[in-house]
Formats: sequence, C-alpha cells, structure tokens
Amino acid sequence: MDTVFILTFLLPVILATTGFNPTQHHDYEAMEAVMNNVHEKCNKITHLYELPTGTFEDIPSTTVNGRKLKVLVFGKHPTEHTNGIPEFKYIGNMHGNEVTGKELLLRLMTYMCDVYLGETTEIEGNFDMKHIKDLIDNTRIHILPSMNPDGWQIASESVDNYQNGVLGSDKWTVGRANANGKDLNRNFPDLDNLYYNLEAKPGHRNNHLDRVRQVLKNLSSELEPETKMIMSWLHSIPFVASANMHNGDLVANYPFDKTRDGSSHSPAKCPDNSTEMAEAYSLQHADMAKPHKPCDTNDFSKTEGTTNGAAWYSVPGASELPKIWEQNINSLFSFMYQAHIGIKGEIQLPEGIRPGSAIAAIRVQKVGEPKPIDHDILSTESGDYYRLLENGLYNVNATIHFMDRNDNEQKIVRSKCVQVDNQLYSKSAQVVNFDFTQLDEPYIDESCKNEYQDSYDEDQLRQYYDLMWFLRNYAAPRNTYDSKYNVY
Repeated sequence: MDTVFILTFLLPVILATTGFNPTQHHDYEAMEAVMNNVHEKCNKITHLYELPTGTFEDIPSTTVNGRKLKVLVFGKHPTEHTNGIPEFKYIGNMHGNEVTGKELLLRLMTYMCDVYLGETTEIEGNFDMKHIKDLIDNTRIHILPSMNPDGWQIASESVDNYQNGVLGSDKWTVGRANANGKDLNRNFPDLDNLYYNLEAKPGHRNNHLDRVRQVLKNLSSELEPETKMIMSWLHSIPFVASANMHNGDLVANYPFDKTRDGSSHSPAKCPDNSTEMAEAYSLQHADMAKPHKPCDTNDFSKTEGTTNGAAWYSVPGASELPKIWEQNINSLFSFMYQAHIGIKGEIQLPEGIRPGSAIAAIRVQKVGEPKPIDHDILSTESGDYYRLLENGLYNVNATIHFMDRNDNEQKIVRSKCVQVDNQLYSKSAQVVNFDFTQLDEPYIDESCKNEYQDSYDEDQLRQYYDLMWFLRNYAAPRNTYDSKYNVY
C-alpha cells in the first residue's frame, strides 16, 4: 500500500471554458477535451482510460450523475505495468468546490506532453527537458484531474455566491460533496483506525488494505460510486506513491490523518518517515515552507510547509487568486521523483512457480533501531517490488509463502544488508533482487545484523503473512473459486 499525501492550495474562482486556457477553469466537457487532445498528441507515451479498473464485480462505472472518472497515464509503457517501473498517481478535485488541483493537473499533463515532444518554447521551473523525459520514461504516472465532477458542476452553478473570486462566508461548502450530498473524503473505510486496532497485536498485518470484496460487501450501502471506483483502482494497480490535491491552505499533509487518542489535534505519524517526502513537495513550492498569510490560525512555515494530518484541521480557502502553476511546478516534479527513492527489485523464483503464486513480503529494519519498520510491502503479481526508504543502512528481509505440489505450506526467507544512498532526482532506485531459485538453501546476510533479529515465529508468521487470500484476490486469475480458502 502506498503512502498518500494531501496537498492543499488557496481557493480561487471557478470559471468555465470550452478549451484549454491556463488562466481559467474547465468544465467536464472541456476537461475531457484537454485529456483527449493530450492523448492524441502524445499517443506513444500516454494512455487514456476510465475507472473502474480490475475485475471486481458490481463496481459502478459512472458518478451519481452519469459522468466518468477519466485517467491519463504517462510512461514509456503506458498501457501496462512493467517490472522496474514504479506506479505513481495524482488525484484532484475530490471536493467539487476545491478546483485548484484539477486545473494544475490539466496544465501539468499538457506541459509534460509538450516537453517530451520538444514543442515548448521555454522550459518552466527548475526541471529541464532531460529530467522530465527521464521521469516519464522511468515512471508510470496516472493523473485523475477530477474525482468529483458532479460536485464541480454544483459548485460552478452557484457562481453567483462567489464574492471577489471566492465563495461567500456562508456558502463555501457548495459543491464540496458529490451529487448525493456525501463528502467523498469521509466516505472511505477508516483504515487509520483499522491499523490502530491491529498495531498492538503481535504479528499484526501491516502490508495491505483489508479484503476489498468483504469491505465492499459490508459497506455497499454506505460507499458512493466514486469511492468504489477509486477502491477498485487502488486494488488493481500497485501504486508506490500518491498525492491528493485539496484547497484550504498551503501545506503538504502526510499520514496518519486520525489521532490515536481521539483528540482533535495530536500527531499520529505512520511507521515510515513521511516528513521527508512531504518536504520534497513543500520545500520546492514558492511559498509553502516560507512565512505567508495563513488561511487559518496555523502557520505551517514553522514546520517546513508540512503537517501531520491528525494534528491539523481544514477550513475555507482565501480570497486571492495565486499564480498556482508557477508556485507548484517544481514541487509537482520533485514529488513524482519520490517514487524512485529507496530500493526496488525482483523476486527470482524457481522455474515452474509463476510470480503471482508466491508474493514476497518485504520487511525492513534500519540498523541501530530496536525493531523493523512496521510497514511491510508486497511484491506485485509480476514479481517486482518497490520500497521507499530514506538514507541509511538497512537489514532487508524478503519472505514468500506458497503451497507446494503436495499442498503443504512453505515459507522461505532471504536477507540482505543494504546501504541506501538516494541520489537527488535519480530516475531509478537502487536495485536489490532476492533469489529464491534454490528453495532448500537458506540465505541470511548477517553483515548488518541488529541486536534485535526477527525470529520469524511460526505462529506469528502464519498470522502476519496471511497472504493466501491476497494471492488469489490480487495475483491469481480472478475467475476461479478456491473453497479451501473461501476466496476467489
């Protein structure tokens, strides 16, 4: 499961237009036109598709009012996942009246296409043509400009409520929700709370979302069409890093977003050090990390333009119309490059065992720390993995569970000592492969063994790496039913 950041900006006026104009806002039809035009112009490096993705049943294909959620992908291999190339996504306009993100992403896709083709008259920002082309060639970048086009329409039809470019103080929520009046940002399963309930238990799961089919079944009446489409998306593409763009203030908000003690403001950081990733955006922004007029009582410049979600709350936006593109262009590219920090590699399996039938769980412990980082990641169905890490020396363990030909459960562990030295704006993370071709030969690298060595207790492993449902839900063909594990 990738780490999702929330980026917020000042709130400008909503204006509709029929073509791409960097100074105005686009309605649904104009947004479609921009995406279609970019795809046609850069058809070799882009792919245009609609949500939902995957093979999950009973997922809506339109919003409440019949609109599509459309995604434009950039990449050297835009139509499919390719081993060694991380998946990244930007989402805008989750709240219909928070429109800055959508326009920023439309301009971003237009600019990326022009730069790649060499058709720009002038390179903007600090990232030159080589950096941008390298990023596109080595990353699969998914851009969803509007997650809530119905809400945008509702907001735009209330334009008379805007005063001097912003909504009136009593009208700022118009169009925030979807057409059913549901706040999509509050409509997803509470995974923060799920993790908090699990983290104190020995051998708890920490490396995937809950069973998507069970979640959809249990919450079917509570989840909105847009929410279900996004959930299917998250479960069908192995995203490495993501950001969701909002309005409200200038800050890069990193997880978790819910306090552990139920209080209104109390930091609740996730196991990974997400502060550095948030700073990859905020420190490249023109104003985010600098003293500026806040939209509420918080001055985020004191924390380098970042905040922990559980320590912050959101309020209405401001009245001025910022130069959004100039402020954010460096940040947008800087953050995409974060998909290439840490390590990546392939899980090498014996002949006859396809990658999807033996998913590896990657556990990481920084040398000098008493315990592993409480966030394992899983290899993809094609056998590659991506682990975002800050600089340092790590003990990295890869574990596979699979059923052998005699229907016996097998587990194999491989260990490596890895020095991570991230290079600024590198197009590739350090490659660390794990060789399982000789399953009967144990391999443990003890060159950076900590005082604490994970014992891989049998009972804990069976609970901790409960992957068989995942193999069949995510990696194996989804049209077969396995009665033994009661999953498809």
